[in-house]
Amino acid sequence: MIKRITIISGKKDSPIPKVTPEQLFQAHPLWARDIEHFSPWNSEDAEYRTYSTWLSGARAGRPIAICGSCISSIDVAWRLNALEDLPEWGSVLAVEQNTGRGQVRREWISPPGNIYGTIKWPSLPTGAPGEARPVWTRILPLIVGYLVCGALKDIGIETQLKWPNDILKDGKKIGGILIEERGSVIMVGIGLNTASAPQRDKLRPDHAVTATKINTDDMQLGPLETWIQLIDYFKNQFDAIVSTQDPEDFLKTLADQLVWFGEEVRIVDGPKEVSVGRICGLCPDGGLIIEKDGVKHEVYSGSVMPI
Repeated sequence: MIKRITIISGKKDSPIPKVTPEQLFQAHPLWARDIEHFSPWNSEDAEYRTYSTWLSGARAGRPIAICGSCISSIDVAWRLNALEDLPEWGSVLAVEQNTGRGQVRREWISPPGNIYGTIKWPSLPTGAPGEARPVWTRILPLIVGYLVCGALKDIGIETQLKWPNDILKDGKKIGGILIEERGSVIMVGIGLNTASAPQRDKLRPDHAVTATKINTDDMQLGPLETWIQLIDYFKNQFDAIVSTQDPEDFLKTLADQLVWFGEEVRIVDGPKEVSVGRICGLCPDGGLIIEKDGVKHEVYSGSVMPI
């Protein structure tokens, strides 16, 4: 079981990627800083495991598995979960993804220096009798987006949530959220452009806003250090949301924090009856409410774009 900050490296025939602390150090200057900051890294091996480990001697108590270049951090998280090695709030942080994916499994460019993490999310409140899918589960992408924006604000970065799962800074995308469910287990993938961002020609034409990075000359966030801050914030705030609010009240609070709230936007690949309209709220189950010619429409798919 992953119980503290741990570098993991797959053994022979393991799908977990191979990596060493030295390779992480060399992957990017920000990783070099994090690896040094959380040193020493103490090698620990167990014959029964399909991967080797290096434990951080700097801090304990945070179950974070750091891995090398992989298909995606969410795939490594599912692998650790299958081995019963990832607890609730346990997470995987990848140095690089070679087939990272976003919403509708679209490829997301993932070079070293950025944050590519996945969290095994804790259990959500159960639904009403006969409810096929509890509302808290349905609106989880919005909850996570709200938490990411709050955590970044604590660090000193003002961001906004673009429905349903993108994080923007000054109108440009700096990250996204992907959630996968298998049975009762939920994995929450979060990608943030801390060190670099894809060029415009690498993005889907007319479907994606321009991307940018978080770091500036005056602020250099390291992947591991920032990931720890995010998880600590999530843990502190998430229980308060689900234990003190009902979903409808939470969505009312969130609605006016959406980027372009009250403004006209384009809906690309959404419902045929509404391609342009004004964002005026959220449905009780997290859908977007768009007003067009005095008529309100519920939108559950598509990309929201500025006019």
